Amino acid sequence: MKHCRLKLLSIFILYLATCSAQFVDEMQSLEPTCFEEGAFFCLGGGCITADRYCDGFYDCEDGSDENFCSSHLPDAQYCNQTHQFLCGDSHKCVPATWVCNNELDCDDGSDEVNCTSPHVNENSTCKGFLCDGERCISTLWMCDGKYDCDDKTDEDIHDTCRHALHGRRVNDGVNCPSGTPQSAAEMEYACTDASFCVPAHRMCDGLKDCRDGSDEGEFCEHWSTMCDNVTCAGGFCAASRAGAECQCGALQRYDGARCGAADQCALPAPVCSHTCVHRGDHYTCQCDDGYVPDRANYLCFAPEPEAILFFSTRNEIRYIKVHSKLQGIIVGDVKKAHGVTFDGRHVYWVETAQGHQAIARALFDDVAATTQVVAALRLSSPADVAVGGGALYFSDADWAAVGVCTLDGAVCRTLFANTQHPRFVTLNPRKGDMYWADWKENPVLYTAKMDGTGQDILVPDLETFATGLALDAPNDRLYYVDQTIRVVRLADKKVYTLFSEPFHHPYALAVFENTVYWSDWTSNTLQATDKIHGAANRRVLLSLDVPVFDMHIYHPVEQRAHACSNHTCSHLCLVAGPAHAVCACPDHMILRDNTCIMPAGYRPPYLIVGAGATLTRVQYAALGSADADRVTLDISRLQAMAYDNVRDTVYVYDGRRKTINYLNMSNFQAGIAHLFLYEGMENVIDMDFDFISDTLYVLDASRRVVEAISVRNKIKAFVHFFDEQETPISFCVIPQHGTMLVAIMVNEDSNYIFVDSMGLDGSGRKRFPITNLVGPAVRMRYSPDTDLVYFTDEGRNIVETIHPSGTGREAFRRHVAGAASLAVADTHVFWADRRAARLYWAHPHDAAMRTRRLDLAMYSNVSHLYLQLAAPRADVAAFRTHPCSAAPTPCSHVCVQAPHIEAIAPHYRCLCPPGLVPDGDSCVERRRCTAHELYCHKSNKCLSQYKKCDGIKDCKYGEDEVGCPASMETTVCLWDQINCHGNCISRNSVCKDIATPEIMTCGASEQRCDDGACVSRALACDGRADCADGSDERPDVCDTIACLNTEFMCDSGSCIPVMWRCDRVEDCTDGSDEVGCANTTCGAEEVSCGDGACVPLARRCDGALDCADGTDEDGCDDTDVIVKPPVEVSCQPWEYVCEHNRTICLPYTARCNGRVECPGGSDEAGCEVRCAASGEFACAQEVRCVGLQRVCNGWRDCADGSDETPDACARVNKTSVLEQKLLALEEAACARGYRCDNSQCVDWGQVCDGAPDCSDATDEGGLCSTLCTLNCTHGCARSPRGGHCTCPLGYVRRGVFGERCEDVDECGERVCAHACRNTPGSFLCSCHPGYMLRPDRRSCKAAAGALTLLYGAGGSVRALSRSHHHELVYDDPYNHTVTDVAYNVLKEKLYIASYDGEKIVEVIRKADTNVVLATTVVTNIGKPTKVAVDWVTDNVYFADASAGADGAGGRVRVCHVSRKRCATIKRLNPYIQVSALEVDPINRVMFYCLTRAEDAAVRSSDLAGRGARDLASVPSCSGLAADVHARTLYIASPKTSAILQVDYQGNTLSTVVSVDGHLRRLQGLALFEAHAYFVSGGALAHCELFGAHACGTVARAPAAAFTVRHEATQPGAPPACRAAHCANICVQDGTSHVCVCQDGSLPRNGVCPAFPQTELALFNGSPAAAARGHAVSGALAGGVAALFVLYLLAWLHHARNRRKANAPGNYLQVRYDNAAGMTRVTAPIEMPATTSATGHEFINPLQFVRNVWRDSFHGKPRPVGTAGLVIDLQQDLSDTESDLDIRENKRLFAK
Repeated sequence: MKHCRLKLLSIFILYLATCSAQFVDEMQSLEPTCFEEGAFFCLGGGCITADRYCDGFYDCEDGSDENFCSSHLPDAQYCNQTHQFLCGDSHKCVPATWVCNNELDCDDGSDEVNCTSPHVNENSTCKGFLCDGERCISTLWMCDGKYDCDDKTDEDIHDTCRHALHGRRVNDGVNCPSGTPQSAAEMEYACTDASFCVPAHRMCDGLKDCRDGSDEGEFCEHWSTMCDNVTCAGGFCAASRAGAECQCGALQRYDGARCGAADQCALPAPVCSHTCVHRGDHYTCQCDDGYVPDRANYLCFAPEPEAILFFSTRNEIRYIKVHSKLQGIIVGDVKKAHGVTFDGRHVYWVETAQGHQAIARALFDDVAATTQVVAALRLSSPADVAVGGGALYFSDADWAAVGVCTLDGAVCRTLFANTQHPRFVTLNPRKGDMYWADWKENPVLYTAKMDGTGQDILVPDLETFATGLALDAPNDRLYYVDQTIRVVRLADKKVYTLFSEPFHHPYALAVFENTVYWSDWTSNTLQATDKIHGAANRRVLLSLDVPVFDMHIYHPVEQRAHACSNHTCSHLCLVAGPAHAVCACPDHMILRDNTCIMPAGYRPPYLIVGAGATLTRVQYAALGSADADRVTLDISRLQAMAYDNVRDTVYVYDGRRKTINYLNMSNFQAGIAHLFLYEGMENVIDMDFDFISDTLYVLDASRRVVEAISVRNKIKAFVHFFDEQETPISFCVIPQHGTMLVAIMVNEDSNYIFVDSMGLDGSGRKRFPITNLVGPAVRMRYSPDTDLVYFTDEGRNIVETIHPSGTGREAFRRHVAGAASLAVADTHVFWADRRAARLYWAHPHDAAMRTRRLDLAMYSNVSHLYLQLAAPRADVAAFRTHPCSAAPTPCSHVCVQAPHIEAIAPHYRCLCPPGLVPDGDSCVERRRCTAHELYCHKSNKCLSQYKKCDGIKDCKYGEDEVGCPASMETTVCLWDQINCHGNCISRNSVCKDIATPEIMTCGASEQRCDDGACVSRALACDGRADCADGSDERPDVCDTIACLNTEFMCDSGSCIPVMWRCDRVEDCTDGSDEVGCANTTCGAEEVSCGDGACVPLARRCDGALDCADGTDEDGCDDTDVIVKPPVEVSCQPWEYVCEHNRTICLPYTARCNGRVECPGGSDEAGCEVRCAASGEFACAQEVRCVGLQRVCNGWRDCADGSDETPDACARVNKTSVLEQKLLALEEAACARGYRCDNSQCVDWGQVCDGAPDCSDATDEGGLCSTLCTLNCTHGCARSPRGGHCTCPLGYVRRGVFGERCEDVDECGERVCAHACRNTPGSFLCSCHPGYMLRPDRRSCKAAAGALTLLYGAGGSVRALSRSHHHELVYDDPYNHTVTDVAYNVLKEKLYIASYDGEKIVEVIRKADTNVVLATTVVTNIGKPTKVAVDWVTDNVYFADASAGADGAGGRVRVCHVSRKRCATIKRLNPYIQVSALEVDPINRVMFYCLTRAEDAAVRSSDLAGRGARDLASVPSCSGLAADVHARTLYIASPKTSAILQVDYQGNTLSTVVSVDGHLRRLQGLALFEAHAYFVSGGALAHCELFGAHACGTVARAPAAAFTVRHEATQPGAPPACRAAHCANICVQDGTSHVCVCQDGSLPRNGVCPAFPQTELALFNGSPAAAARGHAVSGALAGGVAALFVLYLLAWLHHARNRRKANAPGNYLQVRYDNAAGMTRVTAPIEMPATTSATGHEFINPLQFVRNVWRDSFHGKPRPVGTAGLVIDLQQDLSDTESDLDIRENKRLFAK
């Protein structure tokens, strides 16, 4: 019996499961266990094997396998936990659904107790439920989940509503009747408020069952008699509120006469999952292709894989698989996400945050690498996005349109639909339809074709604005949210409600198969239900903690072919029907034969965005992607751009190849850049175009010039030269005014930035009252539409405007991020961030001050973006009436505008290129005069020198009579000059006060000023006053100046050394010294190699050596900005600097935000939350929490003071140090101006001038009328706040009221290359002997001779000339590696050290050539590593790395190769190596680096190795270079990638240059002119030692060691050791010279000890002594006899003198200095003073004989002394000095 019951129960449950499966969309399959014989089906789902049934263990989740067992009772606690019912006798635990189901399941019947409805007494006045004592309510109101009785008994679950404990369907008034009634008695009536479905017997029964009482009313009067006289053929009559109605049976419909078969497919609610087919008396369901029907053939399911539901939250795009519920985050950190869709490859989403509005996409499986913006420009309020028909659709409510683009955003257009606020676009590509929500007078749903045609209202009146829209294409229905989820059948526009519930808030929708998915904002869940049966099978798919804004469901089965699958449209194809497609064009184009073309005469405006070699053309006025048109040019590094709106051409400056190229916009997509100009440019940082004169203007920061290039003939002319203290950083051309504005950094050490205005011809320069610019990046652009100049200031994060006249300065946008590039259009102002690939823009007339931004994923974040507007102007022709626009122009070469006030004025000026001088409107060659002629500079004429001051004006402009004694004429200066003490100087120069004459000795390359000072001849007559009295620009001298035969005359009139001519460096201010120097054999698009060969320009700076000498890769590493050392990015005070990469600046909000944004995670270092839970502050270095009220209170509560740091202060919103620094920065920015009350800064010249310049007018009124009474030393300015003392540039204010001006000592900032002399308000630079000051007045250049770099590579040494010829100088016959080289310029000797060859090689070459005359190889000297030369004595010093026989380490040795002598002057401790060696013979100092492991010490000694001292300890040392004039030592430190400096006393160790990039591995060091040269990574490189400290590659060469060869590097000195007679070698010591023996000891009596020949150095294989040994051996016997005779004579002479010793008289004491080991005679020998006058020396006879004997073998001259001297014993210092060295080394490296 038990077995049968279990079997019947299992079959019953299986039947229930089978039936329920017909109504759910779960796609579930039975578990394999369920197919086993005798399996038990758990009541809650699932199966277990039969042996586990009633085994005492719960195997089913609901415990049903143990709840009906006779062997044991069920667990009461588990029964309660699983929400089931425990029978009263505790024998069974039954499901809650079995309670009150009118079936006895408990043995005691307790599951049906109190389940019957309350009995209603027919005689009772209450036909329903009585509560509250007297109140009668309908029984329908009982147990409905709402309290209707005050005593709440209508919802009492213990007595009244016990049956409500199990799940049931509440009578909710929806879908009445619930079934198909067969008679009037079975009818149900829906309340008009949809509160209940009222059965027929309750209608008109006198008791209100509907809450609105709609079941009772006037209709009840005839309710029971309505059908008395009504006949319904085939049906029955039923009463209704409207009267009698005929009702039919199931699947039937009354047609007015009789009941017939009903069309179930025409019902609003679906009866099929997909397509319903009416078959007369029945219907069938069909599934779309690719779907599988269920067993009942009315549900359709998609095959594997399972569908994916994509959805968006506020900041994420996520997905979930609908069956397995696997989920993941696709994109994070989205800026306010909304719409989302998927096309099978790409995920698309919409970002709606203000300023970030964009549509983006990415590959689903590689989001990080493929994210790109599809559309952003013109978007204002995008919301939803949809993909269909191969196109991307979206809506924008602000500009009231629907847009469509190709999937990559390359082509977009606006659909001309009649819309106002379109949202939530949904597509049906099968039929070519689209749907969207809109709001006109009221909210509606629209439909149209996907090409925008056929627009129609789908649902006219909505209760609210619809949110989510979802199309069920197979079922031909559109779901939407209108307070609840509603459905419209597309065929007949019938609307019905899927379900209606209070307390829910659906928003987004998706439909797939038989399921509707939606997001509920009340519960933040994703929910699903059956679309056929409404909310009957509702379930929660996913619970979230944030709302979901949009969703899209994807399955491959829905990816079908459409009408545009094989289109032939040129741009865009739009589906317009099931098999119909149309071609479409962008808004600015027209369609012709399926091809889009531009209208005649129209070209859309573009913004060009560039970085590196990539340019992107952005059509900013149209929809689309910023990455639509992107090309890569054949350039190396974009650095500046300009647009020619006459030719529709963009000019591009290549910062590496130093060329200007052009690209025509009509052929932009070809990406072909043509060469426009190649030579004569160094560092162009800005360009602009004057369309009126057809002139391209370029700003070259390195050369400090503005140049004009005639586009017609490509001729370049100088417009303006800036002073040596001025560095131009940006400019803009204003064609309509004939002027330009230039941003200038004055004295880069102080970083003062000003804005000057001048004419396009360089005239009329004046300074604007802009004094608070910070920089470093300032960019300016002119807007002709508003007649304003826009300019950015990166340091203040602001975009401002100003009128071209300098008035009306206003802020346009504040708080902009790193604005470093700018472009201005009529409707947009664009700027770019220097530290991120990000584009910003704003509308110039937007009163809301909104700013948009767009991340440009095609560029890296380290890209420096450049912007250029390329928009044709319609009014260009109207301005082309200027003379410079004529063909031909009135000028022979370059015609430019002169400044003017009128809109168009015919003022022009002719400019001449370098090498030519003006003659009216023409340019002619400068006359070359003979040595006996004078040159008239203004008249360009030569005349006899005797005609000077002859009273007759022989020069056309009378230059020959200017300044003559007889001439009393007043000096009249030209238009661009000023009178300075009677002399004419450039208007831009400062006329300096005449000081008291100080007579100085001027050199040959200098010119004396009238006040006695000296200036370089190269700076005289160059238009700038260098003498304080301006006499270097005196007209009587300059107008008829004659240069020396060794000089070249610049066209500007100055004289430079002739060696500077054609050296590839412009030394004349007008560049005329380099005119005519180019290799004319190379073509226009070829570059000339140093050896005269030609290679294509495209190969310049491509990283490959195409020239044999590598000149095609020289100078390719210069940066496009001028940076002041140390090389460090200037982050703002409020920004966070990454520790391991200080070029990354982050907002301080990035600190401790939980996301690593710095390399190494330094932005999250030290961040912890141990005190966060208590809301307290965590000390940094101790486990302690401090209350926030004690943070930043001025007292250290944390032992480490971390509670008072800027970060801590910011946390409690108190004034932090950073904020104080920011305020200080703002004050510094206005240090030279007047700060208005609103913090605006204006120039002092604008204060109290009667016109308000502050926007709040606080620069006027107040105390402006009060005279200044302050005792100011320079000037006093009136202000509304009272008097204010001012100081000129070069001074700082001091004193209580700033009344005293103190001169700034600029020389302390290393502003000069060599020497600097501070002057009042300024400074003067001068050069060391052998150098001359260049036109920049700061750098120095060798006055004569050409630089040659000698470098060792492998076993050879080559010479690299300035013309980049690589010539072989020495090739080792044994291929021994060259480890170091040194050169003696005066002696023309090259010294080579070879470690593996164990030798020093001296190579003597022929003067001024590389021809070798003699070679000497020195061996047996250990293992040389480093070598240096004393060019005064011709001694060569080298480091010997071999260990000594005494156990000591390496040594420092010195050799004189010509004399064939060597000596050891330093012994080193073991394990120490000499890593660098340098000699300064002028100051008699030797420097060397001692390196061991990670330490390096820099030491100095005299050239004899004595007096060693420590100079500095450095991390590493690979090279030393001494500035013998400044007594400064430079140190190459490869570990820190820096060049350090220290003076000779070891003071002020500092970093001069921090080398970055590819030049970081420094090896070796040498000085020349103003540069430090070194080897780095297979290249010879150099860095400036002053000013910008720019670094660059000199030449590509595999150099292992190098040295410079130039006479200026080795200045002359008095000869040393020339008259010395030394036993071994003579070296310089600290004061004079000293003789040193081979072991380092000093000779005794001029004699060195003898050493074995095996220890002697070998010169070409022979020892030094062997050269004289053969001469001695021939006279050996005679020598011995002669010595014996001399000995006898000496003894007799001595004996005779002893007899005279007792004679009285004056005498002289003499002491003998014995050699070591001899008896010392201490008793003085008295000698008569009259003995001999001068010519004899008294020595010990035995010592005399020994010396003669030894010297005969060494070839030494016999000692000659002076009589009458006291000769003391000579002390041997060598051992003491060596021991001292070793002790010092041990102390230095002691650990």
